[in-house]
Amino acid sequence: MVKIFGMLFFMMVSLGIHGQRILQLEILREVEAVKFYEGESIVFKSSEFPKDWQKKTIERIIVEDGIIIFTDGMVMLKDITQVRLENSAAQIGGKVLSGFGAGWFLFGTIAHFATENKLRWTDVTIGATAVVIGWVLTKFISKKTYKMGKNANLRLLDVSFPTPEEVQQPVLKP
Repeated sequence: MVKIFGMLFFMMVSLGIHGQRILQLEILREVEAVKFYEGESIVFKSSEFPKDWQKKTIERIIVEDGIIIFTDGMVMLKDITQVRLENSAAQIGGKVLSGFGAGWFLFGTIAHFATENKLRWTDVTIGATAVVIGWVLTKFISKKTYKMGKNANLRLLDVSFPTPEEVQQPVLKP
């Protein structure tokens, strides 16, 4: 009985799915491409605003015309000059290390003035090292920038299944 309901549920859910459109970032010397789907965010620079990084959510992709539609406008695929990928694990690790170093300094300073334990150079070294490593992780390691045509390319793909109407249309021969 569970199998029958599972199959019915799967069939009902899959009736509305005809496929998807993908924005694919192909990186030089890497086998796997990075894929952005409709509804996901992308960070990029465009030829219209060459100095500003824009973070936008992809609403719709029009493969035929090479257009990406966002919630507040659209951009042609050829106008995107750079794409930035963010590593959230490195970002979080950097913030944790910076917080640890700041806390080390804070509690060391409180202990220095409130008790007989004086702040030593080893305490300063531990706090400073944690803050510096956290800053490096946050600023440099958590972000990777790709320039179109130099070390990466963008491609729009349509991997949609045909609708029942498209399948039943007669093929016209010239």
